Amino acid sequence: MQQGLTVAFLGIDGIGKSTLCRAFEERLREAGQEVVTVSWRAALEETAAPWPAVPLQQLWLESFRTLYGAGLRDDRPLDIPRGYDEWRDKDWERHLAAEPVMRNRASGALAAAFVEIAGNVLLAAEVTRPALARGAVVVQESFPLKHVLKELAVAERLAAEGQGDPAAAPVGELARALRGMLDLVFGSGLLKPDVGILVDGPSAYAYRWRTAQNGAVGALEDYGVAGERSEESFSRMQDETAALFREYADAWGWIVHQVDDAGVEANTRRGLDALCAHPALAARLSASAGGGADAR
Repeated sequence: MQQGLTVAFLGIDGIGKSTLCRAFEERLREAGQEVVTVSWRAALEETAAPWPAVPLQQLWLESFRTLYGAGLRDDRPLDIPRGYDEWRDKDWERHLAAEPVMRNRASGALAAAFVEIAGNVLLAAEVTRPALARGAVVVQESFPLKHVLKELAVAERLAAEGQGDPAAAPVGELARALRGMLDLVFGSGLLKPDVGILVDGPSAYAYRWRTAQNGAVGALEDYGVAGERSEESFSRMQDETAALFREYADAWGWIVHQVDDAGVEANTRRGLDALCAHPALAARLSASAGGGADAR
């Protein structure tokens, strides 16, 4: 049986990763490949068995509870649901994205980064690996390094502000230490993809695209969790994380697709061509086109 393959997308929010990812999946299916799109969000509902669905659901909820839970509204802590079903049914993620959080704690954002890593270890081991074992192409629309870097950025910003938090300085120090270890974590055999693509481009373009799609930016797409909600806050978070994405993409030898103002169709076509030209994917698509014994 042909060995499976993992392909991961990385880039700022609203830059066009989802559009390129859908086009790539369509190309693979047209070539007769089994495609499995793996994301933590999808696994929450699609994984029927209690293991790993229940811990994935609880870790998902706790990643938001730790990130937002110490924040205050009208000098009172946010009353975030304790159960995943209530969280989902009342659409709390959308609610938090619009929440005017004040006086949050750096420790919560740092804890959220650890929860993010824990959830993605389970996802990789219990969802991705079985799909690879049967020869599928596993696609990650958003490589989880992205979310951890953003949570650490929030932790470091809150730690620098302090706001009377006696743990701010040591939490900031630990956040910086964890940032220095992410190459080991996400470059490990469990989490590192076979093929990675960075979708890079200006944050102003991404902001226009995201707000046209959804009417507003989402949770953890700006520094709203640290009390800063504005287009400038979105651009600052996206620009800061984009610089880090480029460093990782360069170190890992990833494809870099530069988005410009040529339009969605032209950008998607260029990105798809660059991705499918990767040797591992080109060989797989060529074998499928030739009707080889391993083509599926």
